[in-house]
Amino acid sequence: MQFLVIGEPCVDLIHKYDGEVITGYGGILYSVISLAVLANNNDVIRPVMNLGSDEYENITNILKKYPNINLDGVYKVDHPTRKVRLFYNMYYSGHSARMETSTAPTYTLEYEKIKKFIPGTDAILINMISGIDISLETMMEIRKNFNGYIHIDIHNLVMRTNEDGSREHTNLPEWRKWCASADTVQMNEFEVKSMSRIKKNEYEVVEEILIHQKNNIKGVIVTKGKIGVSGYVKKEKNFGNQSFVDLDKYDVSAIENPKFKDSTGCGDVFSSSFAIDYCKNKDFIKSLYYATRISSYNTSLEGVEELYKLK
Repeated sequence: MQFLVIGEPCVDLIHKYDGEVITGYGGILYSVISLAVLANNNDVIRPVMNLGSDEYENITNILKKYPNINLDGVYKVDHPTRKVRLFYNMYYSGHSARMETSTAPTYTLEYEKIKKFIPGTDAILINMISGIDISLETMMEIRKNFNGYIHIDIHNLVMRTNEDGSREHTNLPEWRKWCASADTVQMNEFEVKSMSRIKKNEYEVVEEILIHQKNNIKGVIVTKGKIGVSGYVKKEKNFGNQSFVDLDKYDVSAIENPKFKDSTGCGDVFSSSFAIDYCKNKDFIKSLYYATRISSYNTSLEGVEELYKLK
């Protein structure tokens, strides 16, 4: 099978709870490399992305370590690679969370740079790492011209970068169109509450995506860190003589990892492991459990350099 992975790489500067600062590569690289590790040897993983010339050699050398990663879609650009500082010392609503600052993202990837890779592709994973990785117009063009499986991680589509580099959640005016252009949609517990200015309840947002809009979306995933993940699908039900479409919700508890080191990249690893499993088995619930297990194991690893251990 052939997989396209769309998103942006970055340089991570991780400020841990104990004050230690770790520098490494991140962003879409977590999705690309974990997908390559979890895939079969004859599967082809093709990242399609703009990559700053300042880190081009370093990042491509990392990707070349995996023989099933094809680098034809990696475009070298003059814009410097985005630098992200992650501070894991914040708490929000009783849950450990992170604050981040960011330099300017790399150029938005145009559809013209993607379309030549669509023929022969079986699945597309889109992870909105910077929030401007692709435009809505490009997302809709991909859906229009590709009949295979698309998984999108909403991620930083609902993040705004302020002048000082700090980032905060914001609304996504065209959130319905973004979601309707994919087969499965992933977001975390904070993103689902930020997308709509009106619908703040998780169930209301998911209901709008799966039921009230006329589309073929198969399911919505809401990741919740240490709590686990909730997966939603629509299902036709009967009550007496009446038939109606309702939501079925599946809660999968997180697997506590006694060898916990770092949670960076867990959402990206979840998206890749869910996408590859669902693409091959078409079992939404099974894929939730599989991705939960893989992303939990990722917390015992540090950086993209250790992702090979996911095998």
